[in-house]
Amino acid sequence: MTKLILITSITLMSIFNVFGQGKNDKNKTEFKFSDAENKAVFTCNHVTDEKSPILYATHDSDGDWQFLCEQNDHAEENAKIISLKNAVELDNTLNELFEMPIGVGAERNGIGQKWNPFRL
Repeated sequence: MTKLILITSITLMSIFNVFGQGKNDKNKTEFKFSDAENKAVFTCNHVTDEKSPILYATHDSDGDWQFLCEQNDHAEENAKIISLKNAVELDNTLNELFEMPIGVGAERNGIGQKWNPFRL
């Protein structure tokens, strides 16, 4: 009987691990936005390719988000479209902006610094 319980326990643990139920979610990035995780947002290749910090964000009148670096010379070829979830994965401090209303932007001097809001 003890052997049957042991075999059953091992089998159940294996099933949970196969389906991801037994995995640790500590490395999962928190996502606070009410927008869908797959919402398309605008960023620049400096953020995605060069790993520049996101220091400028806007939530425009159409409800679109932009997350850009500190460079002012962005051109069309610098534009990238990623998901909102991917933006948060690149910089989880963006979660601080999850309640930023439409028509508002924010900028900061560096990651970990306070976001300073402004009207668009």
